[in-house]
Amino acid sequence: MTPNLLLQAGLEPLLAAHPLACLDVGSRGGFESDLLPIAGVVDAIGFEPEPAAFEAISGQGHGPWRSLRHLPHALAGTEGERTLYIPEDPASTSLLRHDPTIAGVFGKRHFSQLDHTVGVRTRLLDAVLAETGIEQPAYLKLDVEGAELEILQAAPKSLAHLLAIKTEVSFLPFRHGQPLAGDVETFLRGHGFVLMDLMRPHHWRVHGYVAHPQAAAQAIPYSRGQLVQGDFLFFRSPETVRSMERRLQLAALAMAHGHFDFAGRLLLEPATTAWLQQTQGCDAARLLDRCSHAFGRAVWREEVWQHLRRMATYARSWKALWGARSP
Repeated sequence: MTPNLLLQAGLEPLLAAHPLACLDVGSRGGFESDLLPIAGVVDAIGFEPEPAAFEAISGQGHGPWRSLRHLPHALAGTEGERTLYIPEDPASTSLLRHDPTIAGVFGKRHFSQLDHTVGVRTRLLDAVLAETGIEQPAYLKLDVEGAELEILQAAPKSLAHLLAIKTEVSFLPFRHGQPLAGDVETFLRGHGFVLMDLMRPHHWRVHGYVAHPQAAAQAIPYSRGQLVQGDFLFFRSPETVRSMERRLQLAALAMAHGHFDFAGRLLLEPATTAWLQQTQGCDAARLLDRCSHAFGRAVWREEVWQHLRRMATYARSWKALWGARSP
């Protein structure tokens, strides 16, 4: 998505005095790209405990973000020494011990077969934010391979301020004692959050990797896969957000993710609309219309490009189904 797309469409004057402190726990690949449409009003704070990965990202400039810094902390539900379990594929590194039988069912043991372990010192999110002077975090992204719920449970002060949370969730217990997607949703619903979306769902097949809607030249060329993990996106329920400034921030986070209908529930509420008109000289309905059009055009262009890129893949899929086999 284009950096600062929504700021260019009219949000910048409203948010310049209300920047958003946004946290990305597990930011080795770069700070959370879903926030790029409002990057210029985001104070970005990334967490990356692995030394080499931290060194690689800590020297970067702030890029499109209002500010950017990285902290070398491993977050968890307790403070102290913990074991980090590193499998053959380090992308699945976790504070929880893997269960090889689950991934083994799908022929993907490299995600759970232990390679080695290292000791790490874990911290609590609330304590780290207090030390760094971050008083009102607005957004939190969690991608910590199974430890998401324990981090949230041990962060009551942060939860009281957060407006939006994106967290990786699992639908199968790939690790011993791992909470599943329903556990995370139940916990956050009890703290005033509503589940808005399942983003980037991953489906696994027992035979091969290629899942619906494509096919591959293998024993079972076509099959839907089982939903195994994805990202849950939560927004705080509008009824629980009283401050006009915080309602504006929540609306901005919703728009950054394309949820303009939800943003309308906030900005088109009579008291919020009147506040925007009186304090900012802003017509909320026109603002939503401009931002929605700008975002929609960008999504349309991106989807067309992605469809064109997938044509070669679909051609190979067609060959696997029709070109190499007789009825």
